[in-house]
Amino acid sequence: MSGIEDKGDFGTGSADRGSARPVADPAVVPVILNPTARRGAVLRRIDPLVHAFAAHGLEARLVRSTSEEHAKELAAAFAAEGAKVVGALGGDGMARTVAAGLVDTDTALGVIAGGRGNDLIGKLGIPKRVEEAVATIADGSDRVIDVLDLDGTISLGNVCLGLDSTVQRHANSTRVVRGHWVYLYGILRAILPPRSIDLELTVDGQRLDFRGLTAGFANSGRYGGGLTLSPEAAIDDGLIDVVLLKEAWLPKLAVELVAFMSGRHDRHPNIHLSRAREIRIDTPAGAAPVEIVADGDAVAQTPATVTIRPSSLRVRVPRTS
Repeated sequence: MSGIEDKGDFGTGSADRGSARPVADPAVVPVILNPTARRGAVLRRIDPLVHAFAAHGLEARLVRSTSEEHAKELAAAFAAEGAKVVGALGGDGMARTVAAGLVDTDTALGVIAGGRGNDLIGKLGIPKRVEEAVATIADGSDRVIDVLDLDGTISLGNVCLGLDSTVQRHANSTRVVRGHWVYLYGILRAILPPRSIDLELTVDGQRLDFRGLTAGFANSGRYGGGLTLSPEAAIDDGLIDVVLLKEAWLPKLAVELVAFMSGRHDRHPNIHLSRAREIRIDTPAGAAPVEIVADGDAVAQTPATVTIRPSSLRVRVPRTS
């Protein structure tokens, strides 16, 4: 299989070892996972996943990824071999890395939740429970969506700088707070005190100097386990929603930030919303680079360019009646 090592030693998936059935067979579904995700907690979903696929007459071909680049290479190889759908078991970061190997192919991404935020499935209406997610992969339909391209790094949800990236960093670093509460913890840590960023943005060719708390570039518009970055972001409109959060007095900021992240953006006087197809992100001369987060993971620093790749990824979603 083009050098892909089939990992069939996860739970009841041991029957997969040595299987000669090609992934082009519609009854075979490759599933790529990171066995260390959430400190190994994702492995508890393996047995229910294998049984759920079997209940639909499908064989789950479980494959271990060792890095983001490896997951991308695995997905691309499966697509080249004719797989109809490739599963990603994990959070938004895992979905992003598997999707990177499937962009501009006829192979669909199937998402099985195993993270904390799971914002992509929330946007697309994909169930969180393993059995229902597998049913979606087995019996759902393919929806074609846009992706963001950050200098070659694919993002399905959002690319953020400033406050949002700080929230993600604090949320990812805590070992005490659990579940969706990690994002509230991250918000509180990030705004005490808030740190401003200075950026030189070129939005579809127009220069914009920005000093504020957050610069966000949204595809799905959801992040942090259901918070809203952009109220009207559509995942298939061929546009990037640009969200710029300016500076504000701290007590006012705390109140307005809750409204902002809950989707009530019309009540926030310090928010600038627009749409674009390409944004160049620079920092002023002599300023330190600013960290850039994509789908919850720190992936780059300024300078960088974000572009939209319209209708470039198929995702398996629940079939509508």
